[in-house]
Amino acid sequence: MKKKKLALGWKGTFIELCMGRVTRLKKGQIEACCTDLQNDIQASWYNNTDLFRAVFGAENWWSIDDLDHALGLFFGDRAILETQLSEMTVEIDGTPATIDPEALQLSFYAPETIDPIARDECVVCHGTRREATLRLDAQFEPPFDPSLITLSFLRYPDYGYILIDLDYDGHDDVQFIFGETTYLRPRFFGKDHFDDTSR
Repeated sequence: MKKKKLALGWKGTFIELCMGRVTRLKKGQIEACCTDLQNDIQASWYNNTDLFRAVFGAENWWSIDDLDHALGLFFGDRAILETQLSEMTVEIDGTPATIDPEALQLSFYAPETIDPIARDECVVCHGTRREATLRLDAQFEPPFDPSLITLSFLRYPDYGYILIDLDYDGHDDVQFIFGETTYLRPRFFGKDHFDDTSR
């Protein structure tokens, strides 16, 4: 049987989150280097190569991720996710098709467990947001079966759900078209934030 072409599309907000450990000493160094963080996040943190080299021994912000690094389409809560599932577009050989969101296979995961934060450590979380259009192209043997669409999400309690994988019957080569980047303000959290009152 001749194969057909499937194109899945979805628009939303793409988020990239990095989390790393920060000692009390490093946090003091960060505060000394980021004197204008409240006014200019991009220059003070994301483009501050001197900070990354001196404090973290890194060349860029996305390398500060010794605890976690996640990226994908982002949904603030389950209700938003359920609503936006109906906005996924499907084309078969260039012809639009409709799918029932209830037929899709959804999997939800918690981030990997990390070792406990030491008394003199906290966690810094930072990253970016971008409007994005996702596209997955695949060839399949008819009939089209929407239950073979699998979406996998990581759930971060402080942020929401991040789509980490979209698959149709083993095809998962997802492509993105990105819009303008927005930088997230770095957040410090842990046992006591070292008495940080700016959190």
